[in-house]
Amino acid sequence: MGEEQTGPWFKFTIQDTDEPGVEIPKLTRLLSNLSSAFYVIARVKIGSAGPRPGRRTLVEDTLAAFRLMRVAPGSATIELAPPAAESPPRLPSFEEPTADDVVFDFYQEVESVDAGEPPSAGRWEIRRHVVAVIEEAGGIGSRAEIVYRPRAPRPGFPAVAVLRKTFRTRDLPEVAPPERSSRKRRLSGHAYMVDVEPGRQRLRVKLADGRDITMEADDELVARMGSALDRVVEIEMEEEYEGDTIARRVARAMAVLPSSGPGSDVPPKSIEELESEQHMPAKRPDYASLASAVWESEKELAEFQAHLQEIRKGSAG
Repeated sequence: MGEEQTGPWFKFTIQDTDEPGVEIPKLTRLLSNLSSAFYVIARVKIGSAGPRPGRRTLVEDTLAAFRLMRVAPGSATIELAPPAAESPPRLPSFEEPTADDVVFDFYQEVESVDAGEPPSAGRWEIRRHVVAVIEEAGGIGSRAEIVYRPRAPRPGFPAVAVLRKTFRTRDLPEVAPPERSSRKRRLSGHAYMVDVEPGRQRLRVKLADGRDITMEADDELVARMGSALDRVVEIEMEEEYEGDTIARRVARAMAVLPSSGPGSDVPPKSIEELESEQHMPAKRPDYASLASAVWESEKELAEFQAHLQEIRKGSAG
């Protein structure tokens, strides 16, 4: 059996190096950027796109905690193996992502960068990390090569035993960055995780619809985050966007809401109490008449409904 069938699972080689060997700081930065790119792809694969400060989750490690098997002496060749904790390769009928999916995604993004193609929707963070790997490799040599050997046939994978890609690491094609914007949101939910470690302050909240949102915490919130654990909270959050993709979430303000206590299904306030506090009218308004005064035709109402759907899609991102 030849080297094509028995070689390493993933090999990253920098070619046309400027001098023999690699300085340790350069190699360290390259490995760090390579690992970060794999973890970013893993988060996208499990539906947790966007940066997330703090420790890696077990699921992320299962997909992206690749093991460094060998750095060839006197050169810039890096060989990686799949995560030790990962189960054996699944059959193609399973839809859950695997470590092979993460590496294949990295391979495809490198191809896209080398071709000068813009990233697909929702992949700007992946593109940024993959470009960081390529540029770091460019500080060592002018070209690089990836050799990847999928462990098992999977849907969507090329029907070849070995994937090989040689690409430039310098003078990369320019791709216009997406437009950056930000907006503020207010949400409420159950705070079930807080992390106050310096540099990793974050808060994770489960919303009423079952979704989880993880966000960074403003420095002013850190002292009060402990009191929010396992409580219902209302949060003022700022979301930063790159195009239509959320690049960062930061909690700017937080209030712990009253509770009826653990295990109680009785809300802390009745509907009548809330109506009184908010000065709601005793008699219900004629909503049909009010709506007719705002939207005078079915077309105007349909346009508003379409606009509302777009807003909700953005809020669920």
